[in-house]
Amino acid sequence: MQTFARWIALPENRLARAAVDRLVDAVCAGQSAAGVNPLFLHGPSGTGKSHLAGALIATVTARAPDRIVAQRSAGDFVLHSTDSTSASDIVARAHDADLLVVDDLQHLPERVTDTFVHILDRGLARGQQWVLTAVDGPGRLTHLPARLTSRVASGLVVGLDPPSPAGRRTVLAAFARQRDLSVPDPVLDWLAEHATGSFRELEGAINRLETLARLPGGMPGLEVIQEQFRTEADAHRPTVERIVQRVGRYFRVDPSQLQGPSRTRGVLWPRQVGMYLARRLTALSLEQIGSFFGGRDHSTVLHACRKVEEALDHDVSLSGAIRQLHADLA
Repeated sequence: MQTFARWIALPENRLARAAVDRLVDAVCAGQSAAGVNPLFLHGPSGTGKSHLAGALIATVTARAPDRIVAQRSAGDFVLHSTDSTSASDIVARAHDADLLVVDDLQHLPERVTDTFVHILDRGLARGQQWVLTAVDGPGRLTHLPARLTSRVASGLVVGLDPPSPAGRRTVLAAFARQRDLSVPDPVLDWLAEHATGSFRELEGAINRLETLARLPGGMPGLEVIQEQFRTEADAHRPTVERIVQRVGRYFRVDPSQLQGPSRTRGVLWPRQVGMYLARRLTALSLEQIGSFFGGRDHSTVLHACRKVEEALDHDVSLSGAIRQLHADLA
């Protein structure tokens, strides 16, 4: 069971935790959390959304056992259109809940959005507290109609970013403490720089260290650790190829288009973001970056970087996207 006792506080998840704490107090007091209903938590897999949702449910259940709490996946609402008794029971319990948590909204089929909007409107009207999770914010769930995304964005939307290297260091140390595993600081420092940002993968790294420490000779030194984790470190090193793939996925653009001739805004802006990240995260020259992005010259790369830097000062959405992409790739 996920609990707040096992929650690892980081700058990347501070706002999400504060929102959930406020929500817990309101639900336990029999109220709807003003300004936090619905609460929409979004972020890549492994950033802690499920942990927060599970800890929220466990805490409310323990502190206010009379409150009705339900957790559903977005796919459960497909069942609402069936005639089965079990399907009716699933949705009926969602209707009756004081707190309803809906996971993975990105998997909600468009054909059931009218049903979902009806359930959401009905629940919010009677003070039912909603929490929704997804891999992307409401504005990026483009396969869902605006009448739904506007409703789920009407409360509080909070993003959870992958941890930075400093955050990864904190997470690795916390997982090690939970296992009473003594890990030398140089090993933690190296893993924090070379491991990925997913909480699950960081926990997996500590699991591997624990296994290695049980072998004859105990915890190996840094050189052995580097050799053991070299494949993973190389696979997640920020290369321009990885940057293009990740940026393309984030902006829903075919990566090949970022290297092609198109100058439409739907391609041009992600391409400029890719160039900006390539300059920040790799040791490639401006000429090499331009060459990779379709044979463009160094002045084009410089222009792209300046455009992104200028936009970062006033575009909150872009700032969040760059932060997420940087943390995911670094």
